[in-house]
Order: sequence, then C-alpha cells, then structure tokens
Amino acid sequence: MPITIGLPASLLTLPCELRNQIYFYIFPNAYELDDDDDAQLQEASHTPSTLTLALRLHPPSKYTDPAPTLNPTNHHLNLLLTTRQIHAEAHLLALSHTPFHLPSTYTTPSHFIHQTRHLSPTQLSAVRYLTLTAKISVLRALNETWNNLPFGHPSLRLERLTLVPRRPDCTTSCYAEVAELSQAHTFAYVLAETLKGLRNVRVVEVRNEGCFGQGVWRVLYRSLVLRLWRWGGVRCGVLFEERGSEEGKGWEDGVGGARFRVFFGAARGVGVGREVGEEIIRLAGGEMPALSTAGAGF
Repeated sequence: MPITIGLPASLLTLPCELRNQIYFYIFPNAYELDDDDDAQLQEASHTPSTLTLALRLHPPSKYTDPAPTLNPTNHHLNLLLTTRQIHAEAHLLALSHTPFHLPSTYTTPSHFIHQTRHLSPTQLSAVRYLTLTAKISVLRALNETWNNLPFGHPSLRLERLTLVPRRPDCTTSCYAEVAELSQAHTFAYVLAETLKGLRNVRVVEVRNEGCFGQGVWRVLYRSLVLRLWRWGGVRCGVLFEERGSEEGKGWEDGVGGARFRVFFGAARGVGVGREVGEEIIRLAGGEMPALSTAGAGF
C-alpha cells in the first residue's frame, strides 16, 4: 500500500485561527508591560524606529528615502518582512501591539504626515502606542499645531502616548537651575493647554528620564494639576495617577523612574487615577486650598 507523505509543516500550513494565536504571542501587548520591561524599552530607544519599516516587504535599497533602522526592541517586526501573506494578515495586529519610538522631528504634523505617507488611514488607526522624545522647546507644538489631535493626524487612535522630555542645552551653565525651573513651568503650561482638548488618546504618560531634578519634577507635576484645577474645577474630564503613589513611595523612588499618567474618556471607568480635585487635596496635604490662594502652596 503506497505511503502518502504530507507537506512539511510550517506556519502558513496551520489553520488561520492557530496562526492568529501565534501572532498574539509574537506581538505582546505593550500596555501590559510591567515597570521593569517598560523601563528597558525606554532605555533601548536612543535610535527611534520609523513607523514605515514594519510595512516594507522590499529591501530598503529600493526606496528613495534613507533606509531606517529597526529598533532592537522591535525585532519581532521582522516577521512581517518574510512573506506577503504573513504581512497581509498580521501587520495590523503588529502595529496595534508595538510601541513605536519617535524622534523630535515627528512632533510637527507636517513632518509626521510626510514620514508616514506610506501608511493608509487604516494602518495608522491601528497604531496604539507612540513614544515621543524631544526637548521642551519642540514639545510646544503639542498645543500650538496639533489642534487637539495626536500629531495633528485624524487617523490616529492611541491607547497610550508617552512623552519623554529632554534637558535644555544650557543645563551645564551657571543658569542651569533657573533654566530647569523655567523649562518645567513651560512644560506644565504646554501639557495643561494640550490636555484641555486632546482627543483620540486614552492615556498620556509623561516620564522623567534624567531631564529634571527631583524637586523641579515635583513642581512640574503640581503646576500641571493646579492649572487644570483652575481651568475645570474639581472635575476637568481627566484622571491623574502618579508613579508609586499607591505603594506609598511618592517621589522617593528616584528621578529616573518618576512618571505620571493622565487618563481620558473610556479609561476613566477602569478604576485608576484621581479626579483633579482629589489630586489637589492629596498634594496640598489633605486640605483643599481656596481658589484665590491655591498657588501659594505650590
């Protein structure tokens, strides 16, 4: 009796349901990264990756633009460069699970649109996690040119936008302390004006990776909360969560790990964060300051 030899097993010979399960393991959910993994992700982002690399099946030499380099933390995206079938059925899932790190040039909407022109609106709407690293002078574009949309682009629907401010050039001069405090107040103003009308973002996270000293970082956060309280009262449509506050660590867990998150819309119903009025009371030591003198303790 003849023996029938089947085709060798491979990823593409599996049923599509099993392939989808494998893709879910290959592209882990960036929003569920723990603090250690997330910190390593940020430390490895000195050379930001572009959004378009994940979607290119041809060798970079076939493109007129400079060939982008893949972020080491995004090496799993290489799977999309193997076959057209895998790319077609997995690239949207990959985009929605991969945190992309962007350089400061992406801050302005015109440059963001130019650099992502290879992506369709559907592909851009699949992107969920973006980290922007830039000096505060560049981050002013958040409220000056974004028009209440992330990067000014209507197709983006972000789960998390992470902002990593960088130190100004004059931090080594004799005016370093003055410059740092001035930059903190500028950044607090930019954030407050941006958060008042920002749409299509679930969570904004701000990380302090050596940009500000501990005291100035604390001033920045308090200034932001106070500005939003003055604008919207005890409820202004967002919730606040300070790193380490639930564990009783406060600001003592170090400058490199300090961060806070601001939750919008649907994220308000997941049991995290505090209303601006509650956060003002916590920062003021348990007593709500009068509106006319609220800035005295900050």
